Amino acid sequence: MKTTVLTVLIFTMTLFSGSTWALAVARTCGNCGRTPVPYPLSTSPNCGHQSYKIRCTAGTLWFDALNGSSYMITSINPLTQRIIIRPAGLAVNTCIASDMRTQGIQLDDNLPFNITGSNTILLLNCTVAMLYLQVPINCSSNCICHNYIKENAAACMKTSLCCIFKTGGSQTAYTVRVHGGGCAAYQSFVNLDTKWVPGKRWPQPAMELEWELPQEPMCKTPIDCKDFLHSDCLADPTNAGQKRCFCRAGFKWDPINGLCQSVVGAFGGISLVAMIGIVVYKQNERMKKEAKKNLIKEREEMLSNKNAGKSARIFTGKEIIRATNNFSKDNLIGTGGFGEVFKGILDDGTVTAIKRAKLGNTTGTDQVLNEVRILCQVNHRSLVRLLGCCVELDQPLMIYEHIPNGTLFDHLHCHFNGKWAPLPWHLRLVIAHQTAEGLAYLHSAAVPPIYHRDVKSSNILLDEKLNAKVSDFGLSRLVERTEANDSHIFTTAQGTLGYLDPEYYRNFQLTDKSDVYSFGVVLLELLTSKKAIDFNREEENVNLVVYVKRIMDEERLMDVVDPVLEEKANNLDLETMKAVGLLAASCLDEKRQNRPSMKEVADEIEYIISIAKGRVLNPS
Repeated sequence: MKTTVLTVLIFTMTLFSGSTWALAVARTCGNCGRTPVPYPLSTSPNCGHQSYKIRCTAGTLWFDALNGSSYMITSINPLTQRIIIRPAGLAVNTCIASDMRTQGIQLDDNLPFNITGSNTILLLNCTVAMLYLQVPINCSSNCICHNYIKENAAACMKTSLCCIFKTGGSQTAYTVRVHGGGCAAYQSFVNLDTKWVPGKRWPQPAMELEWELPQEPMCKTPIDCKDFLHSDCLADPTNAGQKRCFCRAGFKWDPINGLCQSVVGAFGGISLVAMIGIVVYKQNERMKKEAKKNLIKEREEMLSNKNAGKSARIFTGKEIIRATNNFSKDNLIGTGGFGEVFKGILDDGTVTAIKRAKLGNTTGTDQVLNEVRILCQVNHRSLVRLLGCCVELDQPLMIYEHIPNGTLFDHLHCHFNGKWAPLPWHLRLVIAHQTAEGLAYLHSAAVPPIYHRDVKSSNILLDEKLNAKVSDFGLSRLVERTEANDSHIFTTAQGTLGYLDPEYYRNFQLTDKSDVYSFGVVLLELLTSKKAIDFNREEENVNLVVYVKRIMDEERLMDVVDPVLEEKANNLDLETMKAVGLLAASCLDEKRQNRPSMKEVADEIEYIISIAKGRVLNPS
């Protein structure tokens, strides 16, 4: 039976060769030298998909990144939609990357390419600032980057610090950056075995990129679709004012070959072929439906509440598509490594924020599901409120209350654009107190306790009255009762540049004091209006914690306080600013046992507010 079906399918493909299948060849760009260029990659305006441009020069393919940098393409896999490029080497007789001028590999995040999670990056010629940066990262003395330097990069022997990390996630999806304040050189390998044996031959340097499958081509008039047989230029329901070459009835868009493919057979006279086509199509559809049903069931089981909290409301896909106008770009209000956030209006008029993981990003999917599970356990005025979730679309969605006034990060670091006025000191104290109360609730009142793991100013939302709401629980951990007895969890260090507890980074022991450290960084931001990490500062001051600690050791705290605050401060204000600086220093103690609990921090801020109660509004 298999032989018969195969013979018929080959016969069918032969019949198609004069029509639809010929189009697949016509839309590809042919070869560049000896390398085939598969659809949707495009080397000219007349072939491929124009959002997927690469360059063919003298028989060699090149991938052009931002800032004018280019990297030779060594292989392309159309089945996995992946490209291997050759990263820049070292400039002659130096330990500096030859693409230092463009600050390393930086992809345009508006294009459909990103860096996969299969790459191992060696960072060379690094400054001590890297000890506080990208996570997870290994800058230890036994790191394999030292082996690489000995065997392949003699010019780097004089540098003392090098690091290694795996790509993937929010910080490395589109860039591998080199600069004077971090590391001056790098090398990349695909699927590298990091348990390196000295003397073993190193593979060829390489970096793997991937592309998203393309949508139907855009068009303005019917003539634009003439090369796409069986299609018409119609309005795109997902983007107002845009048109695409959509396939006619009986045909389905094939993103791999870039054509409208018949779904049931092409010629009425060949009844057997048509029958086989229908059977295969129905079988595929049945398997897809079964797989989707199983996926939805799996997600619902992941979200099932094993603890005493409430269950999340399950929204249908149709409800969410209506609420977001089919995820219109006009409703996009935020993006990150996990995916996107859309503004949505439910049928009852409720304004919501809808979080969607990136398609194919399993890390983002897991974080969304984890966040739903976490928020089902909590109820506090200083924590963002979950409304429900949707698990039946390609990616799970999280629906939560819409907080209209941006993030604390926006107000502290982006007020120069005129959208927000600088926050006055009394309001900063209130925001600090509300945030501390929300975190203290997670640590002390939630059952089981919850460690946030990603406390930072961009995860503190401000509502219409500028009340603080802690958000983004994608990395959070429930502390199971057996773990609570041990008071810590062993887990891979995760977090954000500049906010990560160094003790957690060193020994992988996550405790409530890890959140305390991160909150201490937020207190410094409130006090100074400086970013946690800023490469525009001098090299030794890139990390805010290191910078302010040195200033405080010299008893010059007021030198780094936001001048806008100091200018309007009276003596009482100045004293409370010093008190907040001392509280931040205690939160940032290198040894976690010396740090206060979040409950103690909240009480201390409340006491500081009471000192200035004649000038501070009641947060309630």
